[in-house]
Amino acid sequence: MMINTNYRIDALSVLLDPGCLSERYAPLIPYKERLITGLKALGCRTKHDAELLPDDVLLGLGLPDAGVVRLFRRFLTIYDVSPQKLREIDKVTADPAERAAFRELYCLPGVKQIRASLYCRAGYETLQSVADASVEEILTRTAQVIAEDSLSCIVPLPKEVRTHIAVAKAFTES
Repeated sequence: MMINTNYRIDALSVLLDPGCLSERYAPLIPYKERLITGLKALGCRTKHDAELLPDDVLLGLGLPDAGVVRLFRRFLTIYDVSPQKLREIDKVTADPAERAAFRELYCLPGVKQIRASLYCRAGYETLQSVADASVEEILTRTAQVIAEDSLSCIVPLPKEVRTHIAVAKAFTES
């Protein structure tokens, strides 16, 4: 299955949430609603539509200066998955079902073999299962798996899980 990372503009509401956003992109938070409304009014339905807009149009939507426009442009691509990251999957998976799960989970920022394996063992094998979970559920289930299986990894940080849930929601909403 190929994951569509060309998320809908509405997904900016979860992706620009202070609880999962890195400090680097925090200056975009005050403009979130204005951006979503303005982009939709311009006919932008997806991330790719927004990427095509010239800087002056983004400034017209209320972004205060060229620096914030550049920051927004970088933000639009931070969750793009590099093909190099996905190539690792064939080397680290044992069977087709695991490979399919890893292909989805590797779309989450920072997720590679150890985190994907932990999520799978905890029952989160698809982006939809991550999107449908709460932070508390994922933290609890991954902690249980680590303890029960005596794994030598750590429970994800709450902010990491919030980000994973936000990105999974963005990528699974149609």
